[in-house]
Amino acid sequence: MSRAQAAPSDDHLHKVKDFHDADASRYRADRYHSETCEGLAYVTRRQIVLAMAAVEPGRVLDVGCGPGILTRDLLHKGHEVYSADLSVEMIRKARGEASGGSNGAAAPHFVVSDASKICFSGDRMDMVLSVGLMCYVKDHRGVLSEIHRVLKPGGVAVIQINNIWWPALYRRFVPLYHRLKTMMGTKRYDGLNFDFNFSSRKKFLKDIADNGFEVLGVEHYDFRIPFMDILLPHLSVRMGKLMFRNRNRRFCRWFSHGLLIKAKK
Repeated sequence: MSRAQAAPSDDHLHKVKDFHDADASRYRADRYHSETCEGLAYVTRRQIVLAMAAVEPGRVLDVGCGPGILTRDLLHKGHEVYSADLSVEMIRKARGEASGGSNGAAAPHFVVSDASKICFSGDRMDMVLSVGLMCYVKDHRGVLSEIHRVLKPGGVAVIQINNIWWPALYRRFVPLYHRLKTMMGTKRYDGLNFDFNFSSRKKFLKDIADNGFEVLGVEHYDFRIPFMDILLPHLSVRMGKLMFRNRNRRFCRWFSHGLLIKAKK
């Protein structure tokens, strides 16, 4: 492939890396709380991921690990943990967080790695986590292929995606949503100068199956009525908590913005 052909993909990768480098120091404080719908989404997502990751202790790769939100919990479950991220600053933050309290568990391993070219040999991991990653990658099929490659036969993957039914509508909706939140002063979106992956849930699920995975279970989270979290934030949080408790009901699932998929190689 020529340099000219590779440039668009490389440019996207650099923009994603720069955004997360800048975001690393405030990532945990900005997201992991229950006072907003977005914060509640991160808190409940972590809760579901750890429940899905309740398997026999083994070698776990957290690809797109960010500042190591899951690292300590995985160590305490007895896993040998490998945390990988494209962002050097995220890895630096994750390493610092993990050094504060392993309670006798083995030290985790940290690597800087592009998710589309995971720097581990094949058939090595008992479990791979991909949480908060797929919306940032251009080719999620390539990432799914890499996750499948590094998993041992019978290994488990936990993959998070956005719950998108109509990609064209979602693509128009998100920039408007961001502008309104910025105008209301509730959040800024500096550095988001790259394209998100707005593939539909149907396409993701098909691509997961086409890459040789057997889906074991799907969980919904991040419940909010569009724009209510901007206009009526406190009511929206209460409704989000109520819908999360009733997340197995079909009506509630229509308001879910996130999916967590557990699959086996």
